[in-house]
Amino acid sequence: MTHTPDQLRAAYQAGLYFFSPENLLTHNSGCIIEGLLDLGIKVHANTGAVTSRDVSKPLTNADTAALVAPPSAGYAAFVIDISHSNAYVPLESLRGGRLAYLTNSDISLFCDVPEPFPLFAVHESTFAKKGGKRFALAFGPSNGLIAATEKRMAFAKRELTALRNFRPTFSQSVRGLLDIAFVPHLQKHMPVDASLLAPNDYLNGLMSSQICLAYGGDFYTSQRDNTWLQSKQPEVFKVHTFAKFDGKALVMRWDSWRFWESLMAGCLTVHLDFEKYGFDLPELPQAWVHYAPLDLDDLKASTEALMDHQKQWPEIAEAGRAWAIAHYAPQPTALRFLSQLL
Repeated sequence: MTHTPDQLRAAYQAGLYFFSPENLLTHNSGCIIEGLLDLGIKVHANTGAVTSRDVSKPLTNADTAALVAPPSAGYAAFVIDISHSNAYVPLESLRGGRLAYLTNSDISLFCDVPEPFPLFAVHESTFAKKGGKRFALAFGPSNGLIAATEKRMAFAKRELTALRNFRPTFSQSVRGLLDIAFVPHLQKHMPVDASLLAPNDYLNGLMSSQICLAYGGDFYTSQRDNTWLQSKQPEVFKVHTFAKFDGKALVMRWDSWRFWESLMAGCLTVHLDFEKYGFDLPELPQAWVHYAPLDLDDLKASTEALMDHQKQWPEIAEAGRAWAIAHYAPQPTALRFLSQLL
């Protein structure tokens, strides 16, 4: 069910309060707060500090000091950002409004909160669900990122280069596999830039390159038949128990700032196929309309399909940016978030 902005302003006239147990809000809280401010809805938090990537960081132009207030009853809704622990924090003492939880964690797939409370989570999968009232979140672009990429280079003037500027990190087995099985095919058609860039250089690199490799994630195997874990470490086994798990394995931690940064910069954005790999969002991007999909079954064929669509690259890049802004800029994200809370 959707509601009009006026209906939501009336429903949330008493405002929203965001609480981080670690006094550090994460990217999604910051973007939703940006959208609430744009809508003229009152919002406070127990901190004005936000963690995100430099080029994607929300609330960079907001008076975050004015947001800070002690928690108190009387708000229309309380949002508990549990991203850092990815675990339920009992704060039912905040009475008087709706209470929801939010996680921006790399391992959000394992987060579980009691049934009465909704959980807004990134990296959701249609293949695996813990149960309860879960709503899929996207990282999404901040207002600052949208503004910073407004004056971007025309696609035709950009270099025929694919950016692969991933900093080495753990739990990125998807990138490791594609370095082995996809990038060598792509390098036969164009240079692949794997240099590590400072934030400003990175954003300029995006806006002057035609393609960005924007995939990420980690492979996860179901543990439901792990009898040793079940008998020897039952608490760990419980963490790995799902109400629904289709198949033997899936891709988790699949969303990233890079995907949205690529779309905003007007690149042709390369990502694993959203539908095939069960990536769950309220509005899915369409393959070859908003992004270029990869199929792990045949990465050589995926590369050939990418080159076959070369004449459509500029159109796909612009359509991807328009889709991201229409559905996942701070204001539409906040409107959807408020409607789901109702």
